[in-house]
Amino acid sequence: MTVKDSNDPLSQLLPGLRISIREEIWIWLGLYLYERFDLERHTCNGETMRDVVAQALMGAPKIRADIPNKKDRYLLPAKQLEWIIDTPRQIQWLTAKIDNLTERVLPMSLPHLQGRDRLVAALDIWRIDLEEKQREVATLHDLWRRHIAKDNEFEWFTDTKEGTKRCECAWDWLQKKHLKLFSRRPPISNYQELLMFFDQEDIGRNERTAMIREIKRRWSRKQFDERAADKKQVNVMLSKTVIAQLDTLAETHGLKRAQVIESLVRMEADAGVYLADA
Repeated sequence: MTVKDSNDPLSQLLPGLRISIREEIWIWLGLYLYERFDLERHTCNGETMRDVVAQALMGAPKIRADIPNKKDRYLLPAKQLEWIIDTPRQIQWLTAKIDNLTERVLPMSLPHLQGRDRLVAALDIWRIDLEEKQREVATLHDLWRRHIAKDNEFEWFTDTKEGTKRCECAWDWLQKKHLKLFSRRPPISNYQELLMFFDQEDIGRNERTAMIREIKRRWSRKQFDERAADKKQVNVMLSKTVIAQLDTLAETHGLKRAQVIESLVRMEADAGVYLADA
């Protein structure tokens, strides 16, 4: 987005330059971090930012004159940053990576500079050779694509009918088997939150696979317990001949032993054909 207004003081101070919101943020940060202007932090990306930047530049003709040169030297083309989108998961993953890459160039407390704007601003204000910056951003992009390619490991949690409950089951397991007792991790209630949890955890592929396997086992036990809520286990002694016959019936009808016995008992209870003469 580019701001154009003949009555705008910033446009008058920088004639011929197309100053977008992104570039306003970059100029504000340059004034604050490198030129040591005493700017109020809440004005960065705030409603008053453009006026604040114009007022600062009004008394700094040398800084003002050097803006086109610095813009060419440090700002990547917008197209090279289009892959950075304003989604919670990507923002969370990239924040740590970009903070580490730029050695936390941004001040911690900039209340209006959040999400994608913050990530782009950190890259913009990072003063390294532009070609090196291009390579680093391309590497980040490649790492992100490789990272989300691993999402197929979590495909089981995307089930249309039971996906949400499976994610909640995962949270129950993680609380009991993985997290520390007083962990302040936000609860997991959906697929995206599950992915974001594993994004933040330092877990190797083998360990992650084992954890998912255990969560699936917990889910199976839970499903079995729910189905067997009105059932009770009964131990009976049967002859080897009867057990062989039971197995034959089960195999013939594609049932389990318990299902065969339950079916036969129910049929006899209804018809009363065989046991009456026993």
